[in-house]
Amino acid sequence: MLGFENKPLQNLIAVGRNKGMSVILATQNMASFKNGHFDFYANAQYPLIMKQQTLDNQVIKDLFGVSGSMLEEIRQQISSLQKGELIIKNNEAVLLGIGKPYKKIKVSHLI
Repeated sequence: MLGFENKPLQNLIAVGRNKGMSVILATQNMASFKNGHFDFYANAQYPLIMKQQTLDNQVIKDLFGVSGSMLEEIRQQISSLQKGELIIKNNEAVLLGIGKPYKKIKVSHLI
């Protein structure tokens, strides 16, 4: 659904986000979220990253605002994720300038 210009999905995300709705999009390839038609992760309020088939450094840089050793650390954390684990952006740490820009959490279900 992300590999072509999907106007209905783009409109749903834009209108829904404006109204306070959250949308969960899932893919096994994080680069799928940013294509020539629409930048899905720029509109993602809460990106949840699970284990990926391929890691895209540019996506990680854009999502977390990191480079160098922190980029490599996040790549390693994503690669080592187990069933039920995911990584989210740690907005509080980013705003305060302390701690790591990500959190690793274990979930049993999403509501």
